Amino acid sequence: MADSKEKSLGTNKYEAVLEAAKLNFEFQKKGEVVLFIDVAKRYEVEIVPTKKAKNTRQSNLQAIGWLCKFFGDPPIPLERIEPQHIKQYLQWRKDTPAVANIEVGLFNTIWNSAREWGYTSLPSPSQGVKKFPTKYREIYVEDYILEKIYEFADERMADIIETAYLLGQRPIDICNIHRSHIYNGILHITQQKTGKKVRFEITGRLKEIIDKRLQPETTWLFTNKWGKKLDRQILTVHFREIREKAMRAYPELANEIGKVQMRDMRAKAATDISLTATDEQAQKQLGHTSKRMTQHYIRKDKPLRPTDEIT
Repeated sequence: MADSKEKSLGTNKYEAVLEAAKLNFEFQKKGEVVLFIDVAKRYEVEIVPTKKAKNTRQSNLQAIGWLCKFFGDPPIPLERIEPQHIKQYLQWRKDTPAVANIEVGLFNTIWNSAREWGYTSLPSPSQGVKKFPTKYREIYVEDYILEKIYEFADERMADIIETAYLLGQRPIDICNIHRSHIYNGILHITQQKTGKKVRFEITGRLKEIIDKRLQPETTWLFTNKWGKKLDRQILTVHFREIREKAMRAYPELANEIGKVQMRDMRAKAATDISLTATDEQAQKQLGHTSKRMTQHYIRKDKPLRPTDEIT
């Protein structure tokens, strides 16, 4: 340990590593200089493992790696980082602008943690620094395009695609649907990315799919060929395969078909709900906390009427 004092670290390996890290960080905080890379490592040890979504944890670890590479060569004291350094970081990562924006966002989160831990009282130098313009997906899957994809999907894949549309949930949350999530005529989903809970009445076409797929011997709604839980990455592979078949069969539509991804079912659901009901209903369906977030998924506005038809 950094100050040579002995303290029991417990028997659990993860808890022992965490406790050792905390003790060393506390010792370091008493010193005159705290480096950014040390704060980032504490965040990596203490905070990242607590995040629910596996993809979020992996993304955080990758971002911390890049941040430490930039701010750790040479190591720079935390409180010497200024807005100009954040701008330099963005330029250094300009080849991947969307990822660079995420990394700077994590930098800000790490800085706020440093404030909570007592390493600094300064505001984050990333505040006010202009990031790269954000480009959101604009793809709306038209019905005639989706029909072409359905032609080459087996019954299971067709049900998965339709369920993703009916629920408006992320592909990972469709893969995660378990028998235990279905009771009292309600499907209960806890979104893996955000932890948001959404509930759906099991009626209509959704009920037909669940009744067909959830056999007495199955525990997951959608499984692989061995009867195990369907993996998100495998789902992507299967979707790509049927998409490529559709592209070959309909070369005149290949450009449109080729742009479609499994996740676009979520945006199609949001758009269709917005067009037939309200944006507020689309927001509830997707489990968003703000209407602004939902707007990124709504890919069409309601059609306008000619001037002489407006009364």
